[in-house]
Amino acid sequence: MLRKFWKSRSGNFAYLAAIAAVPLVLGIGMATDYSRHVAAKRHLQEIADSVSLALAIGTDRKPGTMVPIAQKFINANISSARIDNVDHITPKDIVVDGDNIDVTLSGYVDATFMGIIGYKHLNVKASSLAVRSPAGNVEVALVLDNTWSMSETDAGGIAKIDALKSAAGSLIDTLMADASPGVRIALVPYADRVNVGAANRNKSWLSVPKDVAAVAPTCTTTTQLISTDCDVWVNQMCTTTVDGAPVQYNCGYCSAYKPAYMGPVTSCTGQVWASTFYGCIGSRMPGTTRLDDQSFGVPYPGYVEPAQYCLNPIVPLTTNKAALKTAVASMIINFSWWYRPSTYIPAGMIWGVNVLSPTAPFSEGAAYDPDNRKPRKAIVLMTDGDNTLQFRSYDGQHVSFSSDAATADAEFKTVNAETNLICDYAKSKNIEIFSIAFLVTKPEAKAMLQKCATDSAHYFDATDKVGLEVAFTGISKSLSLVRLAR
Repeated sequence: MLRKFWKSRSGNFAYLAAIAAVPLVLGIGMATDYSRHVAAKRHLQEIADSVSLALAIGTDRKPGTMVPIAQKFINANISSARIDNVDHITPKDIVVDGDNIDVTLSGYVDATFMGIIGYKHLNVKASSLAVRSPAGNVEVALVLDNTWSMSETDAGGIAKIDALKSAAGSLIDTLMADASPGVRIALVPYADRVNVGAANRNKSWLSVPKDVAAVAPTCTTTTQLISTDCDVWVNQMCTTTVDGAPVQYNCGYCSAYKPAYMGPVTSCTGQVWASTFYGCIGSRMPGTTRLDDQSFGVPYPGYVEPAQYCLNPIVPLTTNKAALKTAVASMIINFSWWYRPSTYIPAGMIWGVNVLSPTAPFSEGAAYDPDNRKPRKAIVLMTDGDNTLQFRSYDGQHVSFSSDAATADAEFKTVNAETNLICDYAKSKNIEIFSIAFLVTKPEAKAMLQKCATDSAHYFDATDKVGLEVAFTGISKSLSLVRLAR
């Protein structure tokens, strides 16, 4: 019968075609199902990407809040023509690591032809990781108040300097999370002066006198009538104000004196203390050269002194996260009782510009970009109060205001105006300025900081540790972009 079938030329083609058509049709059907599966996966990936980006841009990281937001986003964007079902999202589908959001979605498409061989549904899965990190090249100068008033505590009993260390450290962690060579940060601790580092003593942009050697005093002793020796001393504590912060001191007095008697009296003259350069500098002296970084031939005055009267040195732009974190953690507000510095914000601001500038004194900064994109340059100015010092033209020192109230008020307004002139200069170079008022109460000081900032969105008014952390977090987010990492 088979031999007859094969020999027959009447109809066997139709039989063979019918038999061959079965796998052909099944193959076409499976290809169709596979094509729908690929399209569904692509659609689910688009939704997962959108959900992770939306959640990363937001600030709420609580699963109970994030899940409903994600589900609403899925429901609003799903296309039934491209995928038959997307499973309801659960907390385990959203993994949060700081500002990084990892979202996993699953669903299926109904199989048509593959159902013949037992596959009723084709499962679809997609995941997306959204991260927040600086985009491209970023150069940031942290200009941070290290004055004596930072020793005060907020309502929660936290010292302001400790709150600052924590918040600034978190910003460094955020901006340098990926160890990107495109992110460089400088630190400018300021008070009455800045410290450019003793190692820079011989740089062309500094003018530092020679060290002074110690000279022993010449002393003589004579016998004289002594009638002022105290017999009974009464200890008593008084309070004064340094940089707007209260300071206690012993203001005791003598209530009884010893009877006069003949005794030895030693007097010394000619003593000179050894003095050297600790890195402490003032402002450029001629005209208004202190208000910008254009006067390349005018050096900054460096001071040779018997002790260090400036705080921690500047850290130029660097990618060394560990060094920056150590420098921030090491910030101090005084040297014992003999040096409690006051506030001169212009010094901090001009050195914020200097560390970002491509020219000396520090030349680590890249060339300015008119669009402030390649690189993006930013100054973060933080202070806890008013300017309490003014510029002295004949030696570049920063000194106290006049004892006359009216004159002091005029001097205060002048130094605030000069601060804003430096801010305006920085903005003319398209440097972005964020300003933070930390527990600042004086309206004039707040107005100066608001004017200094690039715009109102770049100004922060922090009233406690939490507010300061929010300010620094907001700045780190502003300097970063949410992007897809997977």
